[in-house]
Amino acid sequence: MDRLKSLRAQKRAYIYGVVEQVNEQWVFFDEEDEAHELAHLPEEVELFRFGQWIKGWLGEDGDVYVTERYTLKNGDRLRYVKPLPHAYEQWLSQLPDHAFFHFIHLINEWNFSVYDCLYCYNYMLFAEKGVNFLMFDNSMDMCNVQHYFDEKQHRFELTLQTGKKIIGVQLDC
Repeated sequence: MDRLKSLRAQKRAYIYGVVEQVNEQWVFFDEEDEAHELAHLPEEVELFRFGQWIKGWLGEDGDVYVTERYTLKNGDRLRYVKPLPHAYEQWLSQLPDHAFFHFIHLINEWNFSVYDCLYCYNYMLFAEKGVNFLMFDNSMDMCNVQHYFDEKQHRFELTLQTGKKIIGVQLDC
């Protein structure tokens, strides 16, 4: 599985909502019923039609371009990929594939999603050896991740608020 597919397959990867036309403007209401102007959503969205999600791009004036132009209607369901914090996105992209997939496996084992990240300090932007700090919240548990890295290995230490800990090491070959 490639990285993009694995990210989109994560729990809580998407923000879901419905669209309504309010005062002649299209508004997206997310699951918490917060309103967002359609113009402020990412360009790439998915439209729920015929029992499935169809990838498309937002156009102007309530149009979504799927295989053809579709004009939105009140109550149409949309979703888009939840944006990741910039430092975290950079950190994920810097991980070698084997470390990336190992990290995802470790956090998924504890019912965390890549999209549960609250904070990431990415020291890899500045050095070839050191520690990155990440904090995750899945609304049930908190998880602190310390990622030790150098030219030979990537070591992940995950600690829950209960003190339960797991350590995973990936050697660079």
